[in-house]
Amino acid sequence: MAEALLSHQFVLMKIYNETGDQQINGLITKIDQEIRRIKFSHENGIDWILFDDILSVELMV
Repeated sequence: MAEALLSHQFVLMKIYNETGDQQINGLITKIDQEIRRIKFSHENGIDWILFDDILSVELMV
């Protein structure tokens, strides 16, 4: 995640959701280690995602 943040690279993130797992493409714009969440910008806006809800992160090439 830090690499994607520093290089401004798009990622494919799989996250846990109450209605089922979800995959979203976007950019990690901030990592908040104190609260354990990331700020994620995507086509539908911006979300704060908790570290515990992240199942996987893949750099898009």
